[in-house]
Amino acid sequence: MVEEAAVEETAVEETAEAKAVVEKAAVEVANHLPTVAGGARQLREALRQGGEAFPVALREADDGLLLSALDEGMPAERATRVVVELVRRASERGPELADAVCEKVLLARLYLEAPASSGADDRLRVRNALMLYDGLVRPCAERGGTPGLLACVVPALWAARGGAGREVVRRIVDSRQPTGFGERAWKELFTCAAEECREREDAAAAVARRGARRWWSRRLRPRRGGDGGRIELQPGQLWVSILLGLISVGLVLIVVLAAR
Repeated sequence: MVEEAAVEETAVEETAEAKAVVEKAAVEVANHLPTVAGGARQLREALRQGGEAFPVALREADDGLLLSALDEGMPAERATRVVVELVRRASERGPELADAVCEKVLLARLYLEAPASSGADDRLRVRNALMLYDGLVRPCAERGGTPGLLACVVPALWAARGGAGREVVRRIVDSRQPTGFGERAWKELFTCAAEECREREDAAAAVARRGARRWWSRRLRPRRGGDGGRIELQPGQLWVSILLGLISVGLVLIVVLAAR
């Protein structure tokens, strides 16, 4: 009991610590991703609207503007070009800026929750999320960064509605590269999946119990004929009734003969 209490207390402390890491990361990311002062508004507008000015804005915008554009939402095809540009710049960033970009991407849950208009957009967003993870998050995780964020984000993606997050997690796990999740993220993911399995098993057991009750109710309920009053006897019940009738007749005859 003491060991179980200690394990439970440790899990609570780890969860609280992970939440604190997320809150701290949000503040640090804002400090490490400055935007270009001159023309930032024009670049942001060009990224938002697309058109002929989009390629130029894509080249001139800094990481903060590109990530802000993804935050505000855009068609998945245009978002793909932003993602490609962010990943292309990965080799140009120092460790501190790379970690800040990684944390921002994780805080946004790989931008999977941006509005999508079609199934094709959903597939593109999954692909974009995988590019962001492979190009920005995995290298950071391999350096030992963001363990607390990953411990929060990975199970959240697995449990998110719609299935896109789960698909991303599956593809990361199915790849031949190290996932970069770390022990804490794997533990949280396993706990989430185990709880889901337990809920499904409980639901299946409840359905089975209801089915068994309905089956026994049908077996015990007498069947009625088309006239609404006569009870239809099964073949086994019919023979038992006949046998009981013969026994009753025999008993009556015995009593009558004894009386004489």
